[in-house]
Amino acid sequence: MKIALICGGGILPKDVAQALLKKQSDFVVIRLAGEADTDLEIPATVQQVTVGWGQIGRFFRFLKDQKCTHVLAVGGVTKRPDFSSLKLDFGGIKALPEAIATVIGGDDKVLSNVAGIFEKRGYQVIGVLEATPEMSCPHGQVSRNGPQPQALDDIELATRAAHAAGTLDMGQGAVAADNRVIAMEGPEGTRDMLQRVATIHKQKRARWKAGQGVLVKRAKPGQDIRFDVPVIGPDTVHQIKAAGLAGIAIEAGHVLLLDREELLRVAEQENIFIQGISLERSVDAS
Repeated sequence: MKIALICGGGILPKDVAQALLKKQSDFVVIRLAGEADTDLEIPATVQQVTVGWGQIGRFFRFLKDQKCTHVLAVGGVTKRPDFSSLKLDFGGIKALPEAIATVIGGDDKVLSNVAGIFEKRGYQVIGVLEATPEMSCPHGQVSRNGPQPQALDDIELATRAAHAAGTLDMGQGAVAADNRVIAMEGPEGTRDMLQRVATIHKQKRARWKAGQGVLVKRAKPGQDIRFDVPVIGPDTVHQIKAAGLAGIAIEAGHVLLLDREELLRVAEQENIFIQGISLERSVDAS
């Protein structure tokens, strides 16, 4: 198996590349021009190329030349391509109708369409959870401190709210505090939702006691997590603290812990709990 690691923005591509190196996996790197913004800190022996949105022909030639069998896409993409302004290579011109079709519809449909383009050409699309399962959240208490008993009801309520948000293809998370849903994630993402919660808390439009208030982060029902796996990282913990919440509950095995060592350090420093929960069984503090 030889993996083509397609890198967007953020620190996740670096975490995945380092995990693949540690496992001694055979992989090459394709950096998306204008998106990949992190030094992966990988040796020169790992082949790398930077490809623009219009260079679809170059993209697939690189996969063929490197004898890749699997495709793993990680990192953020800030915007969908404007096909009217792209400078396309020959492969891009041939694939243009197919490429345009990928950006029609909701996020889940877009991601499924992208996967289909690779699979039709004989490549197996895999996700981070398959390639590096050790990066996912385990079940149970992850941080040094766990949730207080009064937080458990909020975890259950936010889990149901996050499920509703995911069913509607809105987002992957929700916040509940003092037995009340405070916010559900929409297209703005977790960061902006938590900023909303911080404003609500500051303006006292909703009140909750210390030790209450949780973010639940989970995959959308039926979500193709090969391309869009939910993540939390150190920044999430800082945002939780700023929002006046007590902690984070995340779906075990389906959410990545980004920059894990720093994540746990910040969680301890800010006294924020991180709990892995299974959606197949009741929430507990074990």
